[in-house]
Amino acid sequence: MNLNFTLTLTDELTEINWEQWQSHLYFVPATKLLKKVDRGIYLTTADRQIKTAELEGEQSDSHDTIVIEVPWEMEPVLLLQQLLNAWEDNGLKVTTKNPTEKIPSNQYDNLAAFQSNLFTVFSFLGYPMEKVKKKPAKAQHRWNKKVSEITFHIDYNGAKGAAIWRKRNELVLLKGAVLKAEAPLNKDGSVGFAVRFANQLRDEHADKIKDFVTLEDIVFKSVNELGNFLYFAGTNSWLVLKDDKGNTIDSYTVVK
Repeated sequence: MNLNFTLTLTDELTEINWEQWQSHLYFVPATKLLKKVDRGIYLTTADRQIKTAELEGEQSDSHDTIVIEVPWEMEPVLLLQQLLNAWEDNGLKVTTKNPTEKIPSNQYDNLAAFQSNLFTVFSFLGYPMEKVKKKPAKAQHRWNKKVSEITFHIDYNGAKGAAIWRKRNELVLLKGAVLKAEAPLNKDGSVGFAVRFANQLRDEHADKIKDFVTLEDIVFKSVNELGNFLYFAGTNSWLVLKDDKGNTIDSYTVVK
């Protein structure tokens, strides 16, 4: 996609001259004189989030405003509806006082094309056009005396073994564990961080390994470190270690 426009910065506002659409965009800071256009859509913003969209703009000392000069071949009321529909589809809440409009099928393509280009410009300038999904909080795990009395078994991706979390920072991999032999590579054939880390761990304990089988107990600081050592990580190791009944070490230790 190639979008060409001219950007002008002044103390009063930022102006974009969009020749492709015969349109202008005006970014007006709070307290500055609001730009009025004959055929416009006025967006109020806060923290670079679009909050409201109207066909009439009001001077404000509390919020910034974006003014869209609507291309001559489009009806402002229909473009406003197209924008609102797109924001709703993208999970953004933008309010309006304008009544809901039905977009005629013969005008949809042109409206959608302008709206798509407009969203690209907004995104480029730091105004997100879709809801930012929050990453789920990383689960927290806590050692306890009960878990120290359980032997957990590993059988994953060619690796096998048994382990006991005997102290808060001591997870013991019992001797006789079988390590995954073949390291996974990135799509381009390169070695990833997990493999490099696993190889480092294996080098540190080389005297306790023979033919990918551990000869004695090895102490690790965490479940994830053990997973790297045994099978190059690549999965949630808290769900790999299981007791005799199939209960995961996660179920014993996760903080709820």
